[in-house]
Amino acid sequence: MPPVPVAPADVLEQRRQAAAGASTPALSQVSDLFSPGLSALDDSQHIRTGHGPDVLKKLKRGQWPIGASLDLHGATLDDARARLEQFLRSCLDHEIKCVRIVHGKGYGSRNGAPVLKETVRRWLTQMECVVAYTECNEQDGGAGAIQALLKTGK
Repeated sequence: MPPVPVAPADVLEQRRQAAAGASTPALSQVSDLFSPGLSALDDSQHIRTGHGPDVLKKLKRGQWPIGASLDLHGATLDDARARLEQFLRSCLDHEIKCVRIVHGKGYGSRNGAPVLKETVRRWLTQMECVVAYTECNEQDGGAGAIQALLKTGK
């Protein structure tokens, strides 16, 4: 009788594909100009379809400890895209479930309008690996950072 796998079948398949050199879709395939539906006018939080509102409540309450952080202060959009993609891939490879992404509040941007803040949040809403995100508490960055729950095998 063969041994019973310890991970779900989809996780095992992803690992097989990664070992064989197959790549997952790149973050560079997401749109900078994507605009979520009218129901998503508040970009302070997001939940992927198919998940209940309890996931957001648990995320806000700290159900999952933050396992890794990325600070994008001062990055250009291209640099931020590359760094975010590398960061998320690493987190998924290491099965880190909850991450913090610091994008800043936009005070240093031209015209004082946040660029990274809005764009990073748009990117995250398009990515299948992101189950949900919410703004951090004020002591963890407030409106200048989000904590995201990633879809891992755990």
